[in-house]
Amino acid sequence: MKYYEFDTDHHDYYALIVAGSLEEAKHIYQNEIDDAMDELNPHEVSLDRAAEILLEADDLADFHDELVEKEKHVLKGEVAARAIVIDSNLL
Repeated sequence: MKYYEFDTDHHDYYALIVAGSLEEAKHIYQNEIDDAMDELNPHEVSLDRAAEILLEADDLADFHDELVEKEKHVLKGEVAARAIVIDSNLL
């Protein structure tokens, strides 16, 4: 799996999507986040960066190391997936 970030500089809504391909990530974004017809230009991020993004959003720095490991397991698909929706004003 790969990790794609749709940032608010290029998209109406922020999203971090785990998908098998860029096309799949775009499809998920259009169907689940925003059905805008404009060009979607997410960029791929590493597993470590994806975990960091989730930690920053959760603001749980006191549990950093434990949560990084937990998020890696989630992002690798080793434990049940979860959807995280974050208001971009909070980032």
